[in-house]
Amino acid sequence: MFTAALLVPLTVSGQVGWTEHTIATGFSGAISVYAIDVDADTDIDVIGAAWNASEISWWENDGSENFSKHVVADNVAGVIFVYAADLDDDSDIDILGTANSGDDIVWWENDSMENFTAHTITDDFDGVHSVYVYDLDGDTDQDILAAAYNADDICWWENDGDENFTKHIIADNFDGAWTAYPVNLDGDSDFDVVGAARDANEICWWENDGSQNFTVHLVDDSFSGAHIVCAADLDSDGDVDILGTARTGDEIAWWENDGSENFAKHTITSDYDWPTFVQAVDVNADNEIDLVSAAYNANRISWWENDGSENFAEHTIDDNFTGAIPVQAIDLDGDTDVDVVSAAYGLNSLAWWESDFIGIEEEDTGYLPGTKCSSTFVSSAQQLNDYKDRRIFDVSGRELGYTSMQPGVYFIEDKGKIADKIIVIK
Repeated sequence: MFTAALLVPLTVSGQVGWTEHTIATGFSGAISVYAIDVDADTDIDVIGAAWNASEISWWENDGSENFSKHVVADNVAGVIFVYAADLDDDSDIDILGTANSGDDIVWWENDSMENFTAHTITDDFDGVHSVYVYDLDGDTDQDILAAAYNADDICWWENDGDENFTKHIIADNFDGAWTAYPVNLDGDSDFDVVGAARDANEICWWENDGSQNFTVHLVDDSFSGAHIVCAADLDSDGDVDILGTARTGDEIAWWENDGSENFAKHTITSDYDWPTFVQAVDVNADNEIDLVSAAYNANRISWWENDGSENFAEHTIDDNFTGAIPVQAIDLDGDTDVDVVSAAYGLNSLAWWESDFIGIEEEDTGYLPGTKCSSTFVSSAQQLNDYKDRRIFDVSGRELGYTSMQPGVYFIEDKGKIADKIIVIK
C-alpha cells in the first residue's frame, strides 16, 4: 500500500457549532425574515416583519455584523411574509410584503438610496400568505406568485415590464392555500409551481405548458396541516424533489422525484412540534443537501444532516427561541460557511446563528515537511506517523489512527494546518 499526498486545500468536516447573535429586540410579533444585501455594499442585511407592530423594517449590516434599523413601513396590518428582489430591474433591491388581515400584496420601490416607496399590487387577495418573485412567463421581467388562505387561491401577477401587474389564477379551490413556490420541477425550461394547502392537507404541483397554462398534479393528500413547501434536488440524482412541513402533523417530509414526476414520500420527522419553515442547503460542505428548519411550539431551530443516503440526523441549533417561525440559511458574515437567520414571535426578536464551520477559503494550508511540489509519495500510511503533530481524518471529520486506514480518501492535518487530501491505495 502507498499513499499519494495531493496538496489540495480542503476542510476537515466535523460537527458544526453555533453562536447566537441578536439582531433586534422589541420587534413586536416578529413573524418573517429575509436576508439579502439591501444596500449593495457587499454584506448581508436583514429584512423583518412584525405582526403586532404592523411593521416592515430592514437592518443595515456595517460589515462587521452590527445592525442598524431602518423602518420601511409601520402601517401594514397583519403583515405575515416578506421577500426581496430587484422587481423593477433597476439594479437595486426592492421589498415585498403580504398583509394577511388587509389582504394586500405590496412592494416597496428602492430609489437606490434605500428610500422606499409603496406600490400596491392587490388589496383583495383574501388571507394572503406567501409571496415570491420569479420570471414566470420568461419575458425577462419579474412576476409575482402568491397564495391566499381564505380565498383558497394560488395566483400569479404578470409584470408588463413597467411594474403594472395583471392577475392570473392558477388554482381557485386549493383549500387553505398557504404556500406557493416557483420551480422548474419537470426540467422543461419553464417555471412550474408547488403548493401547500393547510385545510386540504395537500401538496400539489402545477405543470406549466410553457404558455402559463397550469395543470394540477396531486403529490400528497394526507399531509396534515400542510404549511410550507419548497423544492430542491435532495438526493443529487439530477431531478427536483419536493420538501414540506405539516403544521398539525408535526412533520417534515420530502417527496422523491423518480425523474418522471412520480413522487415517493419520505418522512424526516413526525415529532417536530409545529414545524413552520424548512430550507434545503448544504450546511457542512460535504456536497450533500442538508436542511434547516424552525418549530414554533418546540421553540427550536435545527439543522438536519444528510448522510448521503438521505437519512437525516437532527442537530439542534437553538431550543429556546420562543415561537420560532421563519428560518433562512445564508452566509451572513462572509466567511464562506452557512449561517442561519430567524425570527421569534414569542420573543419579539430577530437573531442569527454564526456557524463555526471552517470554510475552504479560511483554512490555513501548507505543505507536508520536505515537500515543495504538488504531490509526494510515501510507502505506507504508517510512514506518515514519522512526523509529530500530524492527524488523519476521514471525510466525515472523524479522526483515525494510522493503522485503521483502509483504501479511500482522507485529510491530513500537520501542525494545525490542513495540508493535503490523502488517497490511500491498496
